Amino acid sequence: MRKIGGILLGVGLGILAGWGLYQLFGRAFPSWPLPVKIAVAAIAIGLIILLVSLGRERYRASKEERGKFKEVEK
Repeated sequence: MRKIGGILLGVGLGILAGWGLYQLFGRAFPSWPLPVKIAVAAIAIGLIILLVSLGRERYRASKEERGKFKEVEK
């Protein structure tokens, strides 16, 4: 159930982010051709995904490090 919820959350956020970026670029840069707008939006979404995955990886690594030294006294 958790995986299904996570997938639905991700799909919903992806659709919302895509629509928001489409609206932003449509109004901010009306003279840009559609393929350029799509490419810029894809780059922005890809960068956000990479940053989020990096943050999750760092968080998990720090959790493992804390577990290693749990028995050490301060």
